[in-house]
Amino acid sequence: MGDVAHVSVAPRGWERLALAVLVAVALALRLVCVAQYEAHHPMAAHPVIDEASYDAWGARIAAGDWLGEEVFFQEPLYPYALGAVYALAGHDLTAARAAQAALGALCVLLVFLLARDAFGRAAGWVAGVGLALYAPAVLLPCLLLKPNLFLPLLAGFAWLLARRGGARRWLALGVLGGLGALLRGNVLILLPVFAAWAFLEARGRAGLARLAGFALGVALVLGPVLVRNQVVGGVFALTTSGAGTNVYGGNNAENPYGVATEFPWVRGIPRYEAEDWRQEAQRRAGRELDAGEVSSFWLRAAGRSALADPALHARILWNKLRLALGAYEVPDNHLWAWDRRFVPLLAAPWPGFALWGSLGLAGLLLWLASRGAAAGGARPGALALLFVAYLGTIVLTVVSARARLPLVVLLLPFAGAWASELGALLRRRDRSFLVTDGALLAVALAAGALAVNVPVFDAAARAKDLAERDYNLAVQCVEEGRYAEARALSGALLGTWPDSARLRVLRADLDWREGTLAREAGREAEGRARIEEALAALREVSARPELAPRASARAPGAWPVTCSAASATRPRRRFFRPRAREFAPRDPELWWAHVEARAASCDGDAACRAEVRAGARGAARRVP
Repeated sequence: MGDVAHVSVAPRGWERLALAVLVAVALALRLVCVAQYEAHHPMAAHPVIDEASYDAWGARIAAGDWLGEEVFFQEPLYPYALGAVYALAGHDLTAARAAQAALGALCVLLVFLLARDAFGRAAGWVAGVGLALYAPAVLLPCLLLKPNLFLPLLAGFAWLLARRGGARRWLALGVLGGLGALLRGNVLILLPVFAAWAFLEARGRAGLARLAGFALGVALVLGPVLVRNQVVGGVFALTTSGAGTNVYGGNNAENPYGVATEFPWVRGIPRYEAEDWRQEAQRRAGRELDAGEVSSFWLRAAGRSALADPALHARILWNKLRLALGAYEVPDNHLWAWDRRFVPLLAAPWPGFALWGSLGLAGLLLWLASRGAAAGGARPGALALLFVAYLGTIVLTVVSARARLPLVVLLLPFAGAWASELGALLRRRDRSFLVTDGALLAVALAAGALAVNVPVFDAAARAKDLAERDYNLAVQCVEEGRYAEARALSGALLGTWPDSARLRVLRADLDWREGTLAREAGREAEGRARIEEALAALREVSARPELAPRASARAPGAWPVTCSAASATRPRRRFFRPRAREFAPRDPELWWAHVEARAASCDGDAACRAEVRAGARGAARRVP
């Protein structure tokens, strides 16, 4: 492997043309995917969860709200980039997705250059074509998510890191590292590692100059963010106040696989998350906490959990390592297997991590086995160390397909190296090496394929992930008034999970809304029957201890009766103290939804109307 790994190659005329074609094909595939996604995907025009948060944040920035009012809870660079696009093109999701498609094509170019410089032309072409056709990367520009910006930035960082150069190179690396930390919080963990790397690369005065260059680059990026967080929130935070919650989210006894999940005290909607985490931390601590203290609280909680049961946490870390290197695209906001249903382009058997992860790990293992004979192994060594370091940050936090995508950028050059070595072996005239070298290639590939393709989750768990997306779509249909579609989706899900509390809550919310509409349309008997059906279901479900408060907080029609408050057998004074409102006592939407929904159920009951008026006055006094 050493004979081709580190030869610097200047591009030829045909190579420039072929590379331009490759980048154009990558861009065209992504633009076609965007067009089909917008034409067929049910959530294309209505981003949800993180996408909705970034979209709204970007729109506020485009409208002139550049500073904001609170310490950043989510990494801010992507929303600011989105805001810049909206400022230029208007609040146009298609324009944003087209810009992201261009970033995806740029990333293909950078990965080609990275692999070519590290392992030769053949490796560069394998890596470039691999990323151009990598199915999740083709879909990525359709999603308003920060990997669209982070992947090309990481590829550029890796390319610079694998090259040689002095203080100016490290200054550029510092700028890219700081920008990366404003996209992925786990990069902050790596900045001290890169600082030590800068010094140790040369040592002495040259090492100090490189260290100073790197530190200056980081400071130029993160310094203004630090000052901004201090000014608007009075908190010392280099990037965000969400580090503690992210670490706890992937390292606690309730989450044995360390995947993106929702806790009973957190609504999985970004505009609520910071306050929900804070509310629970304050409840446990018994005092008010600022944003920095909330992050520290959850960091300590994760540490206490690890100390209390180190064997369990060792298994959690092992599970996360297997998932990070596994073929399955672990969902968070999106699930690849579900999203591809709505994009005809992705119906074909596109190569995914099962292939490229296997080849990439095989190439990495092959390089580790042969690097002792290689001259000048610093460049591939830098890439290998960056891969291991970034993998470690994923394993220490939360595993998802979105978090794993950067590993693909770092593995594809090694996949190209393995393929290049195979081609070189087959071209050799001297067949004496065929058995020994071929065996080494085969063993490396077998080890890589074993690590990637042995499943962590069984078929039932993967089916549940798909059902989760159907449930989210049903919730969206309810909120948008598409009640027939919501009833069909929820009915199908209830056929599989008839005892699901949150499905019953969703179905009751649907009944409540449809019953209210029927009464407004003059169909009093039908409407009252539907509402009574909803009330009966909610009384039964609300008695279940497993019903998370967040489930009741999601169904507006269910809020006034989640604790059976509308039951004649319960004192009405308990109406304004249900779990849904206590779950988020500072949320005005919950308070006023209680008042409005209760008012709608009063009919001619004078006592009920008096209770509603009293509740409204109390809400007005207590809601910020």
